Amino acid sequence: MVNEADLEKAISDLKSQKKPQYGEIADKYNLDRSTLKRRFLHQTVSNQEAHSIHQKLLTDAQEETLLDHIAKLTARGIPPTPQILKNLVVEIVEHPIGECWVRRFCARYRERIASIYLQGIDHKRKMADNSKYYEHYFEIVRDFIEYFLFYYVYCFY
Repeated sequence: MVNEADLEKAISDLKSQKKPQYGEIADKYNLDRSTLKRRFLHQTVSNQEAHSIHQKLLTDAQEETLLDHIAKLTARGIPPTPQILKNLVVEIVEHPIGECWVRRFCARYRERIASIYLQGIDHKRKMADNSKYYEHYFEIVRDFIEYFLFYYVYCFY
C-alpha cells in the first residue's frame, strides 16, 4: 500500500527539480518508481480519489458542497428534510437515486449534519408517542376521576 503522505512529499520534490529524477526520489521515500512517475504525470490518482470519481454517486468535493449547503440551510432556520436532500442530489446528478442513498449519506456524515430532520428517529420514542398510549392513559385518568367523584359524592353526602 502506498503511503499518500510520502507520495505527496516525493511529488513536491519532483516539482522542484528541472528534470525529474524518479528513481532517486522513489528510493529516498521508499516508493515504487513507476507509481511515482504515473502519479506525477497525472496518469493515475489515489485510491480514495478514484473511488470518489468512479464508484460514488457524488464526488468528495460535491459531498462537501452539499454538507456546506445543509449547514447553511440549518443555520437559516430551514433545515432540509430527507426529501429536500433527495431533490438536491437528483438535481446534481441528473438521474434518480436509490431509495436508501439519503439514509446512508446521513449515517456517513452523522456528526457533521446538524439538521434535526435528517437525524434518524429513535424507535422507542416513536413507539412512546403513539396516540393509542395517550388515549389509554387518559381513559385511566378519566375512570379514576369518575371513581373518585362517585366515592366522594356518595360516601360523604
